[in-house]
Amino acid sequence: MSLYVDITKDFGNFKLDVSFEATGITGLLGASGCGKTMTLKCIAGIEKPDRGKIILDGITLFDSESRINLTPQKRKVGYLFQNYALFPNMNVYQNIQCGIHCEDNVNKKQKLSEILDLMQLGGLEKHKPHQLSGGQQQRVALARIMIGNPRILMLDEPFSSLDSHLRRRLQTQMLELFKEFGKDVLFVTHNLSEVYRLCDFITLIKDGKIIAQKDRKQFFSVSGRRSLIRN
Repeated sequence: MSLYVDITKDFGNFKLDVSFEATGITGLLGASGCGKTMTLKCIAGIEKPDRGKIILDGITLFDSESRINLTPQKRKVGYLFQNYALFPNMNVYQNIQCGIHCEDNVNKKQKLSEILDLMQLGGLEKHKPHQLSGGQQQRVALARIMIGNPRILMLDEPFSSLDSHLRRRLQTQMLELFKEFGKDVLFVTHNLSEVYRLCDFITLIKDGKIIAQKDRKQFFSVSGRRSLIRN
């Protein structure tokens, strides 16, 4: 399975012009404002590029020449927003249930039971988001995404609002979840330690352009750091 992205989007004062492939757990690394989140939004179908192609597992999500632009629902992309985007008036069970589509009641209950167990959310089903810790909110948001069986999981700075102790613990849990998910993951961050701990491959973006694509070993090698400094 793999993701292929080759797109351009001009905002006037900023131009996104990226071309890369992602497989396994890929970190999209860069400073704030470099185009990381916009790239995710284009892949998810929230933003429409001016030109280019986005192909996921052989399925064309977007192609400007062929006038293909699948809706976000048809792309089956799991997108975890920075603020988790939970519905404040719904409890944990109801929030996760929103991720299920076209299932009968028996299958729905079975899937919900399985995902609650996987995400260690048992006993919290009736809690509203404001009654949960930051880590619990994140697990609810991930459960809502994963229960829909997306083709790829995309996470936008998932640890940015958490303290260092909780961040470290959740990173370990996240790795286990990635293994359970068993599909490609695109992980957006500005944190070097996060990509070192979580990612197999690193794609470095700067000012709307990809300036390096390396596996983790190459990226953190001495020669790899030197080439990045030159860029």
